[in-house]
Amino acid sequence: MHAIGDECDKCGFCVLECPVDAIEEGPTAYRIVPEKCVECGACVPVCPLGVIVERAGPDARGDAA
Repeated sequence: MHAIGDECDKCGFCVLECPVDAIEEGPTAYRIVPEKCVECGACVPVCPLGVIVERAGPDARGDAA
């Protein structure tokens, strides 16, 4: 599961790149909606800050902790 870190500046490149509209705006950063995300990874290379990372494990969520 991918997650967007708190360092997100809400530039919107990931939103434009996501083919399934799985990224939504949060109060301070964008977040990935796990139920919509198909794990294609299209959002990762377009993030200029490199804050979209892959999280593993049972506690992986759409927003970084």
